[in-house]
Amino acid sequence: MSEYSEYMKQARKEVELCLETWKEIFEEHYSETIEYAYSKGSATKKWESFIDYVPILSDVDIHIKVKDHSNFFDDETSFFESVNISEMYETRFTEKNPQYFHIPRTQVIKLNKIIKEINFVHPRETEIISIIGKPILETNPSNEIIKKHDLENLLELGEYLPKLSMSMMDRTGLDLWSMLRRMTWRVSPSPIRLLSQKNEEPLDLWGLNRTEIAEELEDNDYYLIAESYKDYYYEGWIAFMEDFTNSQTLRRLISAGFEVMKLCLEEARRLV
Repeated sequence: MSEYSEYMKQARKEVELCLETWKEIFEEHYSETIEYAYSKGSATKKWESFIDYVPILSDVDIHIKVKDHSNFFDDETSFFESVNISEMYETRFTEKNPQYFHIPRTQVIKLNKIIKEINFVHPRETEIISIIGKPILETNPSNEIIKKHDLENLLELGEYLPKLSMSMMDRTGLDLWSMLRRMTWRVSPSPIRLLSQKNEEPLDLWGLNRTEIAEELEDNDYYLIAESYKDYYYEGWIAFMEDFTNSQTLRRLISAGFEVMKLCLEEARRLV
């Protein structure tokens, strides 16, 4: 991982501390509410190169299932409690690690409704880190349904991408970060959804890290997508090291992300 190796080692320790901190919070305050919680995604996979995890650009996904009929941040009465939990996570993390390299950006998702959706895909047991309780990972849809859903998600970029021109035109400073936050969750899975169309076991792809995804893109002759994909995370590292304050870097980062989605959409349309 060349010059990034020491950064990656520190980032890994801080991701682990992040999960430890959330585990403490869940056990102390919500042990009677949460049925189970686990983490998945790029933060928990093996890291082989700098693109596999980019501080702040990459998030730490935490999925929770609450017990039936439990009220867990469901309405406006819990807003100030959520403010307190946010502060609690940050305070505990920084007290344990005052010389931190980064404070991992977490995304806590409640599963109760989305696991009932017909297209919901459970991660494999080997792809998660259990935080509290025992996750229930049910049978997934067939490979054909997964491929179909992946292709549909790609084609939906056809409605999203044209809107970015007007959205981008007047962006400066912090608005560029806001723009990036709204697109990053679409950039990362797009190459995987494209590759799934050519893979007999599409679920295997979701367990790969980004280094492996880039290699798969190249193996399937998607060289331009692979380059844009790597550029996106490379620019993400530069943006992080600049505290996301350099507008020129942010514009390059957003442009690389746009290119990834655009190229994936073009290839998806050829498959229809």
